[in-house]
Amino acid sequence: MSTPIVELEDDARALLGRCAIFRRCSTADLGALAHSTRWVDYADGVDLVREGDTPEELLIIEHGQAQVLKRGVNGDEHLINRVGPGDSIGEMALFDLVPRSATVRAEGPVRGLSLPLSDIVHLAESRPSLVPVLMDIGALVAERLRVTSANAAASADRILAQERTRAVMGRFTLLLMLAYTLYTWVLGTAMRVKETFGHSEFVTVPAIFVCCAIMFVFVRVSRYPARFFGLTTENAGPHVREAVLFTLPLMAATVLLKLALVTWVPAMHGQPLFQMFSSSSSGSTFNPWLAAAYVVFAPFQELIYRGGVQGPLSHFLTGRWSTWLAIVGANIIFSAAHLYVSPGLAVVAFVAGLFWGWLYARQGGLIGVSVSHVLLGFWAFEVVDLGVLE
Repeated sequence: MSTPIVELEDDARALLGRCAIFRRCSTADLGALAHSTRWVDYADGVDLVREGDTPEELLIIEHGQAQVLKRGVNGDEHLINRVGPGDSIGEMALFDLVPRSATVRAEGPVRGLSLPLSDIVHLAESRPSLVPVLMDIGALVAERLRVTSANAAASADRILAQERTRAVMGRFTLLLMLAYTLYTWVLGTAMRVKETFGHSEFVTVPAIFVCCAIMFVFVRVSRYPARFFGLTTENAGPHVREAVLFTLPLMAATVLLKLALVTWVPAMHGQPLFQMFSSSSSGSTFNPWLAAAYVVFAPFQELIYRGGVQGPLSHFLTGRWSTWLAIVGANIIFSAAHLYVSPGLAVVAFVAGLFWGWLYARQGGLIGVSVSHVLLGFWAFEVVDLGVLE
């Protein structure tokens, strides 16, 4: 059974009364306007109005939501607004009969009230009481223009930010190329130096200095704040306490790993579980200078791999897994930097680096992760002595 016409007009009059542009209409004026309306139902994805079409009617949404889409120069549609119950569409055509400036597309079922523009003009000419309606429509159009201007300014800011990001990404790519070139040279040189002298710090320590110098140049020219690269003391105390707390289980895990190595690796049979200051002649000898160098330069490693690689990557990448992609990407480079020592050390560095990458992503600063790196590294290679990995 169809709905009686009188009931439909009553519904139309009620909706018109809720619409901002008709709020000053009398009951008689609303009734006259309602007499010219018709109800229209739209399915999901159907266009209520289409950009470029000739405007003929004003639409008021009773229920449902719709997207306002603007076509770009390349033909792609961009979402610029959303409209819902009580919102009107097409009132600008009362002042300027130009083609529709945007497409309005239903997001789910939408029911609207259609009112011919010509009827509004005719009623306004015959009913002076409707003149305030035109004034309200003008005020609404002006308000929407102000919103559009604000959105345009925000869009311009986003475009500038994107261009800035592109420029920084270019410098970041150059940094990675320089770092990779330096790493390739250091890898071959460090292997030969290690074979000759037993240690490679003569090469790796200066290389770390050079990488840090490149990193500081990158920080300066990027124009991003220092905290973008993890260089901040904010919440340093809580971050250090948290880092130590999270590192303790890994320190226990290194003891279990040493126990397994002593049990199953022939080269480590007879070694004490804790090598540092042990009277046993087996295993590596504690070198306080090398230990001090490790403590000093571990934070610089974190600056390079976490602050210089992971941090920017996490900002440049997008998507649900961007944080972990940045962690893994930076950690692959961090792990590869240990390959000249041994594949085993590279594997251990990768596992530990995943933890440090997660900790850096969690804290957003280098202090806590640097403390963890120093603590875990010194414990693993000086106190426990996982020397077989070297």
